[in-house]
Amino acid sequence: MAVPLNSTRRLACCIIFVALLVCPRWIHAGAWTQPAGQGQLIVNLTSTGISHEFNSSGNIQRFGDDGRFRKLEFNPYFEYGLNASTTLLVNAFLPALQYANKYGSNRSFGLGDVETGVRRRLNSPDSLSAISAQFSILLPTYSADRNPAPGNRQMDLEAGLLAGRGFVLCHRHSFVSVGTAFRYRNGPPADQLRTDATWGFDVNRRLTVMAQYFGITGMRNGAPSGALSITNPNLRSDFDLYKGQLSLVASVTRNTRIQCGWMNAFAGRNTGHGQTVLIALWRTF
Repeated sequence: MAVPLNSTRRLACCIIFVALLVCPRWIHAGAWTQPAGQGQLIVNLTSTGISHEFNSSGNIQRFGDDGRFRKLEFNPYFEYGLNASTTLLVNAFLPALQYANKYGSNRSFGLGDVETGVRRRLNSPDSLSAISAQFSILLPTYSADRNPAPGNRQMDLEAGLLAGRGFVLCHRHSFVSVGTAFRYRNGPPADQLRTDATWGFDVNRRLTVMAQYFGITGMRNGAPSGALSITNPNLRSDFDLYKGQLSLVASVTRNTRIQCGWMNAFAGRNTGHGQTVLIALWRTF
């Protein structure tokens, strides 16, 4: 039986509210699971400006009619350890969007997609290396007439495999984490192969540098996306997008860290090309 959209929206808001109430303790990344009864909340605030796009050949060109797309997004991400090997995930998006050209502009604001899932450790939680499987479902929580739209407004199912390891480099703690996942997208959007990699290095006891890569490769099996992509260039039905991010994470207290970073879309196909500035609050509990 289908769940009414209003009920889905209320449920998503409740999940986010509960996540924001927690008082977090130690940061894990990538393939690692949270200890039983412990977790983390990462609240991201990103600002993205796009005036160019990758065309179907991967070349960068300016939007027609002096178009420009802006996105300011609040993104809480929550993890909680159900037991030593199983972690619950909740990832929500609250974007403020604007698309403008010489003929006018459109603005929208509100809750976007909400993703929830589970990460399962496949090897011992005591091992220095972490190997995990992850499954998630993404659902829209917004009306069909929102413009610009925050998403393609369909359900996504994702299954992935992650691996990570901590080690010592130049007498400092460091870690690497890599992941790959297949995302099934119900409706017109093409399915996707998603890849990511993270390298973190502790400069000292309070500062960690992280270099990250995020890749989306469209499977070219999508149908036309219609009017959605007119005011949001990131909603093309079938696209590729590859981004790099460099950030600095600073410890403020034992349970709190602040992250500042910059992300660049360095390659792609049929999607927007731009840069993103990131600031995030990490809290563990």
